[in-house]
Amino acid sequence: MAEFDLLTQPWLPVVTDEGPTRVSLREALNRAHEVRIAAPGPEHAALLRPLLALYAAADRPADTEQWDAAWRAPCLDAGRIGAYLDAHADRFDLFGADRPFWQSAHVTKATQDVRGLNAAAWSSGAPQFAQHLMNAPAPMDAADAAVGLVMLQAWHPGGIRTGHPADPATRAGKLYGSKPAPLSTMTHLRITGSCLKDELLLNCPPGPRAAGDSPVWERDSPGAPMRKREPAGPLDWWTWPTRRVRLFTDGAGRVSGIALHDGDRPDSPDQCAARFDPGAALTGRGTRLAVADGAGHMLPWAPATLLDARPDAGSCAVLDHVTAAAERGILPPELRVEAAVLRAEHTTGHRAALSGIIPLIAPLGPAAALADPDRRARLVEAARLPWQVQREITRTAADALGLLAKSVQSRADLSLAPHLTTGWEEFTRDPDGETESWWKCVALAARHVAGAKGNRSRPLSGARIHTAALGALNSTLPDPATTEDLPV
Repeated sequence: MAEFDLLTQPWLPVVTDEGPTRVSLREALNRAHEVRIAAPGPEHAALLRPLLALYAAADRPADTEQWDAAWRAPCLDAGRIGAYLDAHADRFDLFGADRPFWQSAHVTKATQDVRGLNAAAWSSGAPQFAQHLMNAPAPMDAADAAVGLVMLQAWHPGGIRTGHPADPATRAGKLYGSKPAPLSTMTHLRITGSCLKDELLLNCPPGPRAAGDSPVWERDSPGAPMRKREPAGPLDWWTWPTRRVRLFTDGAGRVSGIALHDGDRPDSPDQCAARFDPGAALTGRGTRLAVADGAGHMLPWAPATLLDARPDAGSCAVLDHVTAAAERGILPPELRVEAAVLRAEHTTGHRAALSGIIPLIAPLGPAAALADPDRRARLVEAARLPWQVQREITRTAADALGLLAKSVQSRADLSLAPHLTTGWEEFTRDPDGETESWWKCVALAARHVAGAKGNRSRPLSGARIHTAALGALNSTLPDPATTEDLPV
């Protein structure tokens, strides 16, 4: 029988001082101060989740004092982590007969080939747009299959699944109403780190382990039928068994087929993410934070609005945790804090197929700025500025051009966002010294939008849009004396 021990076999893509390589779970944690995950954004976020659960289960700081000590330490506590891995070593075999990692031992028949582990196959009409999926696939290397399994459990969309014969909810071979995986249901924010150790600590707020909160490898292999249940805490949610999966190998130990059925089903994945995932980025209304506007332009200032301390503002537990660490002075004042944000988009309201995963890199400024409440408030004010000006542009353009607001929002030529990305990067490098430059950048963007090609044939409309934008901008200026310096 094939074996592939994730604790000892290299499979995690990382980069070291020597370049890109693969390491085992044990080596990744032992060398967390020397390696970084080397994967695209969606894959990076998925791979970080079991690593967070492993670290938290083995050695999560219970309070800020322990967290600060862990941050100052040159490396993770190899003794504690090693003892934990030893105690659960039999739970990490990818092809184990009784407890295959993150799979169900009770599923015994393949339902599809290895294309089911390819995220491109989870999109509507995938073969049409991903031609490689139309060809019969070669068996997959175990290391690649392990990454695909983690991706599937983190990102898989909802909808209709092949029903397992033992599942009483199966109807005519199908199971309806499956829920999307944890990352597929929320806007996810992580703080980037210079190494895996820093990234684990920055994205794992301290706290005690809740009763019953266990990662998937501490639980018995789940039965084949779908199960309705709610997560017990972040460790459970980081390793949520979204699907009943089983990997089947050929004679060479490569994965040649998979079984895929519905898995554990919470009542509301959105509410679970808001409650249990410290990386969930939520607006003040409790909805997913937007990372792009209606025309598809990135909004790198959006995560900074979550720094707002008002109770009706948005929230993200990871960002609160990092801000608190900055306030305690444990983070170097010059450390540039940066968020990597991801948001899954689906083709229908049932979230049955992915239409894409939107990645956003969002600079938040130096730790010194996050450490000071007044400076944070100025960051929030600067981050809200494009929203306020864009709202006036949208309202005025809809009225002046006789369009619906939704139509205006989808017009690329009426969007401030593409003109502001560089300005936001420059502002967050020095939020104290570049405030006036940021306001001027927004004013220049408004002038550009007002003079867009679509408005040139209607100069009065362009003038109305520009006047409305400047009115919104002037009402938010930090220093009225600078009003006359704005470009008009």
